[in-house]
Amino acid sequence: MQSGLFKHAADCIFAFAFVNSFLMIKLKPIAACALLLGTLTVKAQQNDSFQIYRTYHTATTLLNNGQFVAAAEQFRLIEQVRLQAGNQPKFESELSLLKENSQYYEALCALELGNDDALALFMRFIKEHPENPLSKLAYFQIGKSYSKQQKYGDAILWFNKINASELNGREYTEYKFRKGYAYFDMGDYAYAQQQFSEIKDKKSSFQEDAIYYFAYIAYLNKDYHVALVNFEKLKNSKKYESSYPYYITAVYFLDKRYDDVLNYAIPILNSTKQQHETEMLRIIGASYFAKNDYPNAVNYYTRFQERDQGKTQNSQDSYQIGYAHYKTGNNAKATVELSKLVNQSDEFAQNGNYTLGSIFLKSGNKQSARNAFQIASKLDFDKQIQEEALFEYAKLSYELDFNTQALEATRLYLRNYPRSKRLDEAKTLLGEALLNSKNYKEAVEILEPIVVANPSAAEAYQKVTYYRGLEFYNERAFENAIGIFLRSLKHPRDEKITALTTYWLAEAMYEVRKYGESVEQFEEFLQNPESRQLSVYNYANYGLGYAAFGAEQYKKAASYFERFLAGGPTDKNTINDAVARIADSYFVLKSYGQAMSYYDRLIASGSQSQDYALFQRGMIQGLQSSPDAKIATLNDVLTRYPNSDFADDASFEIAYTYFLKNDGERAKTDLQAMIQK
Repeated sequence: MQSGLFKHAADCIFAFAFVNSFLMIKLKPIAACALLLGTLTVKAQQNDSFQIYRTYHTATTLLNNGQFVAAAEQFRLIEQVRLQAGNQPKFESELSLLKENSQYYEALCALELGNDDALALFMRFIKEHPENPLSKLAYFQIGKSYSKQQKYGDAILWFNKINASELNGREYTEYKFRKGYAYFDMGDYAYAQQQFSEIKDKKSSFQEDAIYYFAYIAYLNKDYHVALVNFEKLKNSKKYESSYPYYITAVYFLDKRYDDVLNYAIPILNSTKQQHETEMLRIIGASYFAKNDYPNAVNYYTRFQERDQGKTQNSQDSYQIGYAHYKTGNNAKATVELSKLVNQSDEFAQNGNYTLGSIFLKSGNKQSARNAFQIASKLDFDKQIQEEALFEYAKLSYELDFNTQALEATRLYLRNYPRSKRLDEAKTLLGEALLNSKNYKEAVEILEPIVVANPSAAEAYQKVTYYRGLEFYNERAFENAIGIFLRSLKHPRDEKITALTTYWLAEAMYEVRKYGESVEQFEEFLQNPESRQLSVYNYANYGLGYAAFGAEQYKKAASYFERFLAGGPTDKNTINDAVARIADSYFVLKSYGQAMSYYDRLIASGSQSQDYALFQRGMIQGLQSSPDAKIATLNDVLTRYPNSDFADDASFEIAYTYFLKNDGERAKTDLQAMIQK
């Protein structure tokens, strides 16, 4: 009786294993065993094997219902069953397979639950049961799970462990798509496209997705023919009907098939809701513009702007919209659009600014026209426009009394276009501009040979050399500025000019690090009675303070910086800078109390250099034998200003101070922490 029942149980195992092997591939735990359980006798229900099957059935039911914690507990019970040697090897083999499968499904439950041990459980299963059919799915399941969680880097790591040839058709397709999309998200478009290419022509639930992303990558790679062919395959796709038409429209436009753009895109926009409707309106407007149909271009560009609200409008859009309005007689709107190109530097900016200049000139706004022509003349994308713009700029500069610029522009025009049809007109313009010019360079060259022999030229020479020196200074040609300032001072006629020349000579000498000479010149300026009437008077104290600081005359530096502050400056940044330099001067002089008061003032002011002042406060505290206060202050630097340029110095000084306090362990810990950052 018992042997018959045992044989019946073994048959149940055989049937169960067949169902199990089928359902494993579908990733559905066994549900069919319930049918077999109903056929067992009451006595079989008391058998140990029957209890195992019932536990397994319960576990798979729980797994199917998403009750992963409970399912895992049941699968774990099966794993813990100990096989006993007997005379039914087939039964023992099937029971062993059941235990193996339970180990896999326990790992799957852990993965679904997001448990930290899921990876370890899968790796144990794969290592212990490499021949189990489920081992082929373990890597795939993990990669798929990461893919659904959008953890594409992790997904790739697991997908790359899979031999794709071991997957069945549906799993193979899903594997290729998910792997391809993971690489797509990570920016490896070439490899992603390769994966999509293998499945885009095969019927599956992923076919449309594969086609779309394959075509999209081709579009990004400017392989527009391939992109177009594949996007056209999506014409019956409901999923992508709101997105692929944009790319087809864009490819038509890039291929200059403007009629195809209009014939294809306009009906689609009129009948469907498009994800990229704004871009399609832009392309339609641009296509009409390319066909010189400016009224329709204005119409579609207006719709584009209403949707775009300036978010993506670029220089090409601004030019074409403005020019289309210009051609349709709406100069006010054209001006608004073309003015957006003033600070741009591409071919559309050049064309746009030239058109803008023409609009301003027709309305009598010569100043704005001059500015627009100047911008266009500096861009060289269209040589003809550049030539015309330069001439208009030179002419308007003269008419508006910009004599120096008129001279420069006219000379440039004659040099660049010696065969221009406007050659005689340009030469006439140059002669008129030279008459009223304030070109200091040429004035110096003209007056230099005669200034000694002709005292009446001295006053003019003093001024032009001064102004020429300022030009050099502003160009940061400081040595040249010094030379010509000294030449100006040899002919002192106007005391105000003499004072200004002395001031800027001192500034130029500071810039080339001639600090001692700079100090002397600043002092001479301050002693000049005329200097008190000049706006730069108090800044001479500031400049002298810097020059003295550079010359390591720290006491004098502190004194003149303090005079500067007493002079009532209004610029907060300059005030804070002067305070910082006073503090630094006293710090170098080891007058730590005075230095500390100015650093504290800097901290209280809310200056951008609070971190520096706080750091210096800590250093002074250390120098004043207050190591604990130093540590507290430097920790304050790190707390309040973790990204400060002085953060590393503060960290080092804290560690060093602990070292000096004979707290070697703390010093070592802090240094190691600093290094690890």
